[in-house]
Amino acid sequence: MSKKDNRFWVWGYTLDKVPGPSYFVNGPTSCSLETAADYLGCSNLCWMNSLHSMDAICDQNFTRLERFESILCGLTHIEHDYPGSGKWEMFYKESAAKIAEYSRKYPNIKGVILDDFRAPEGPSGKLTDEDLHVINAAMKEVNPDLKLYLVQYHTRQDFTKLESCSKDFDGLSIWSWRSTDYFWNALYEDDIMLLRRLFPDKDIIQGQFIHAYGDAGGAQPMDQMILQCNKIAKELDRNSINGWCALQSGYFCRLDHREQVEYLKNFWNWFRDTHTIL
Repeated sequence: MSKKDNRFWVWGYTLDKVPGPSYFVNGPTSCSLETAADYLGCSNLCWMNSLHSMDAICDQNFTRLERFESILCGLTHIEHDYPGSGKWEMFYKESAAKIAEYSRKYPNIKGVILDDFRAPEGPSGKLTDEDLHVINAAMKEVNPDLKLYLVQYHTRQDFTKLESCSKDFDGLSIWSWRSTDYFWNALYEDDIMLLRRLFPDKDIIQGQFIHAYGDAGGAQPMDQMILQCNKIAKELDRNSINGWCALQSGYFCRLDHREQVEYLKNFWNWFRDTHTIL
């Protein structure tokens, strides 16, 4: 009997009020992370409330997510004053340790995500290999089974620069900030081959933006959605990547994103229902 293909993830935020605010969504949303995961038939969550607040790491939130198989939690960094101020305060070590403590009670917590790792415009641009080692050690001292994932961007970052710290991360969450025909047709496959050569034992989860943050800021153009799905599916079918993650849940309920979300749901259902997993 074949197994369920469990390599699909949803990235986003749980809501305390509906409609309510969600980070990186322009205006209120009615789609909480768990609702988006149910819609797409996913049991894996990239839960990012903890990215912005240490207080979000609490029983109330983890109890809401207990029914899901896997949760990766964002490590905390806080931008003071206003978005774009650049006044960051990082709590990566502290949040890693706190999440690890909660993972003893909630075993579906499988690891953490360090978002925008060393992205030049982000808070962690100057993190050293030793800094990463301290963060990883703080987590694994509490629960050695947890995994640490780093967010990286195709074409915007040099993946070879991660070799010096490879002992202190377990996986990569990879994203294309600006989607173009040229990237997906000419560069994407080579990028995945490079990552596999550099990090043969690391998890690679390919991200896909439903909302085109790096471009016009609206819904991802449908021609790009179709191209992305075809290319990512090919790498998943080859087992060159370990997972596929859609970002982000807060836009799933928007009428102007409906076509993109419905297309992805149908594509994922087709893929899961026609590819045998032994």
